[in-house]
Amino acid sequence: MEFFIFLIYMSVVSFAMAFVAYAIILWLFGANGKLSRYAQIFFIPIAIIGWDLLTITRPIEYRYYVGGVPMAVIAIMLLYYRFVKGGNWSKNDPTPMELAGKAKKPSAKAMKYAARKNKKKGKI
Repeated sequence: MEFFIFLIYMSVVSFAMAFVAYAIILWLFGANGKLSRYAQIFFIPIAIIGWDLLTITRPIEYRYYVGGVPMAVIAIMLLYYRFVKGGNWSKNDPTPMELAGKAKKPSAKAMKYAARKNKKKGKI
């Protein structure tokens, strides 16, 4: 039973490490560009496999602590976003109905075209 719990734990650790590696690559290389793309393709799997091997090869007393480091880093990133950057997790976005009610009115060019089109229809 402990083996299956450890497998589930390692899958969570792998996901957390992928998230941390992706965040570091975006921070270092940016979101766009060829170098960023290649870094994502090569470094994220290397980071995941390396961290998994590091976690598995630790003595049983320290395995869960070493595996918990990426999750702790994600928690620190979330706290940084919330309190330092001033992010708001419960942002009240407008509903689709509110967005539909605030539809832009037609431009002046479109209104002129519609008026000209209506005049032509009246002459025929």
